Amino acid sequence: MTSTDPLLQPTLQQTSRGAAPWRLSSQGYVAFFGGALAGTAVAVANAVRLGLPRRTVLVISAIGAAALALTIVLMLVVGDRAGNAGLGLLRLVPVAAYLVQARLQRDRNRAFALQGGKHARLLGPGIAAVLVLGLLELVAIDAVLEAVDR
Repeated sequence: MTSTDPLLQPTLQQTSRGAAPWRLSSQGYVAFFGGALAGTAVAVANAVRLGLPRRTVLVISAIGAAALALTIVLMLVVGDRAGNAGLGLLRLVPVAAYLVQARLQRDRNRAFALQGGKHARLLGPGIAAVLVLGLLELVAIDAVLEAVDR
């Protein structure tokens, strides 16, 4: 009888031996404060740290790109009518994307933890991602909104 539990599969030995991954919950903060671009950059880097297959890393990237596009579309549709509620849209979509991205990393992250692995701190890279990529995302969204208004 074989187990269908992914934690008991031979992939336990395939976790990354490079830099330690970050906690999945910490990635949610980056997505909330930094947006889809920052959240996805951290999720992709973490997926690589976890040693996830290339296909999974590409899916995580595609989810982030879709979240960024959806954020722009929602801002175009709602626009100035939303007022401060429009800022909520800038947070809702990246957090939803984070939830899916974290789900894709969950099994390998659990295996890492069960092997006694210690997670790396995301504080420094997370703040950098929020500041740099979050600002870049806001500038890109503003540029798209300005281009459409013309």
